[in-house]
Amino acid sequence: MATATSIVLTVVTLPGAAQASAGAIIDPDQQYASFLAEKKTDGSWAGSADPGAKAKAPATDLAAYPKLTDKQMDAMRAATAKAEPADAEAVTVQSVQVTSEGTSVTTYDPAPGFTPDQLAAKLRAQGKASVRVVKSASTGGVSTKAASDCSYGNARTWSCPVSFWRNQGWEDPYVRFNDHSGASWPVSSVVPKWNTVQNIDSEYRWNSCPAVSGSRCIDVFSGNYGAGWTGRTTLYYASGSYGAFSNSGAMVQLNDYYDSAAIGGTRNNTTTHELGHALGLGHNLYSGDVMYYAANKREDLGGQNPVMLASIYSITR
Repeated sequence: MATATSIVLTVVTLPGAAQASAGAIIDPDQQYASFLAEKKTDGSWAGSADPGAKAKAPATDLAAYPKLTDKQMDAMRAATAKAEPADAEAVTVQSVQVTSEGTSVTTYDPAPGFTPDQLAAKLRAQGKASVRVVKSASTGGVSTKAASDCSYGNARTWSCPVSFWRNQGWEDPYVRFNDHSGASWPVSSVVPKWNTVQNIDSEYRWNSCPAVSGSRCIDVFSGNYGAGWTGRTTLYYASGSYGAFSNSGAMVQLNDYYDSAAIGGTRNNTTTHELGHALGLGHNLYSGDVMYYAANKREDLGGQNPVMLASIYSITR
C-alpha cells in the first residue's frame, strides 16, 4: 500500500459558534493510546462509538461507486486546463514527533474563525510537539524536491517527495478503513467515493480489521476534542524512513465538537478531506475544493484529486 507522510491538521473553532452536544472533552492522543492498549487482534475496540446503520455497511459498493474508467480519467485530465485558478497557498498545520521507533506527522485542519497561525499557537500551548505552519504554492509544503511528481493542477500530495502505500503483493495497494466513529460521521459512504480512484483499493470496515497479508488498516475515530480543529490525520513512518508507511500505518480523528453548521460546511466534507489525507493527498490550492485546508461544502472528489492520487500509485512499489 502506498504511504503518506504523517501530518496532523488542526481546525480551530469559530468563537461563539454553535457546536454539537458532544459530551465531555477528551484528549485525542489519550484516546488513541487507549485504543492501542485495548484493541483486540481483529481490530475491534470496546470504546468505539455507536455506528448506527453503518454497522451493516458493505466493504465495497462497486455498483453505486464503480472505478473510474480510462475515458473518465482522460476527461478529468482534459478539464484541468479549464479548472479554477489557484486562489490560495497550500497551508498546513503540522506536528512532527520523532522517537526511536519512528516518526509520526499529524496535520490539523483549522476551524472557521481561526487562522493556521492561531491554531498552531493553540496547539503549542497544549504542549503538542514541533508544531509548525507550512505554506507553499508548489509542493504542499513538505519539500522542494521532485515538484513535478507532487502536484497536478491545484492538487498536491501529502509529502514531497511523494510517500505512498506499498502494493505488498497486491495488484494495487489495499487499504481498509477501520471505522470506530459515531453514526453522524459518514465514513461508510465516503470510503466508496475514494475507492473509485484508479490504482488504489479502499474498503470500509466497522470496528473490525482482521489481519490480511499485504493489506493496511487505517483507524478512524470521533470524539469531542474541543475547540480548534475539525479533523486531524496522522501518518506513521518506520525509523529513518520517509519514503513509505511503516506497518503502523495511519489514523484519522473527526471532531464531534463541531456540527455541520458550526464549521460552515458538512461532516461529509470533513470526512472526505481527512480520508484523502490518509491515502496520500495534501491540501488543494483552490478554496472550493474538498481538499482545501479550510472546511467548506464541497463533498465530491473533484477532477484533479483523483488524477493526482492515481498518479501516486501508477507504479508498483
